[in-house]
Amino acid sequence: MKSDMNSYKYRELLKWYRKPANFPIKKLFNDQISRIKEHAVGNNVLYVGLSDFKQKFKSAKHLSYIAIDEINLPGDGEPAKKFPFEDNSHDVIVIIHALDYTDNPHQIVREIDRIATDDAKVVLVGFNKSSIWGLVKPLMNNMDIPWSLNFHSLYSIKEWFKLLGYESVYKETGRVFPFISKNFSKLSSKIKIFKKLYSHNFGGIYFCVFSKNIIPLTSVKLKFKSKYLVAPFPKSSLNRVK
Repeated sequence: MKSDMNSYKYRELLKWYRKPANFPIKKLFNDQISRIKEHAVGNNVLYVGLSDFKQKFKSAKHLSYIAIDEINLPGDGEPAKKFPFEDNSHDVIVIIHALDYTDNPHQIVREIDRIATDDAKVVLVGFNKSSIWGLVKPLMNNMDIPWSLNFHSLYSIKEWFKLLGYESVYKETGRVFPFISKNFSKLSSKIKIFKKLYSHNFGGIYFCVFSKNIIPLTSVKLKFKSKYLVAPFPKSSLNRVK
């Protein structure tokens, strides 16, 4: 049942992006891709998410490029299920809205970490809970897209990956207001202070790149400058130990 609901949300989100009213949001997405790709260079790429954008991340320089449109991992309390990939198998992982339309985003994050190499880059795009979109979400019809999806704040996303040893190398948000007229859109684009204050952190859609930083453990041989002597315990002290 949950898998069917995830598939339904995925299909409806595709339709939402294809609506003429949301073309500015799609343009915003396409404008961000070139900046994201500068921070996510690698050889073996896994793309998970909306099919409309998967070709945008593909490059002739990649040794392998695997794209998965839908992803159906189990929810909390259900038997564990893994991505069909080996550990440490991908150095670039692109997740487009998959955390939004699945029931168990933490399981996805754990699987991302499992298949990521020690120097992997993880690209995440999703709806930002810490935004005006997140504020009006409880007031909207929870059966409609995007309001039926799971919004996540930038802070939560950063904390999840920080605990796994990742650092943020790129962060941006866009589309502050979910519903705006063309005149207001033109006005807000001219106000640089407005864009600087709100668009960087409080836009409705976030674009993030995280870098995995694993410090290799190397054995250190201890060197003593003087002889290391082991003195026996006095018999009197041994008698007091029980």
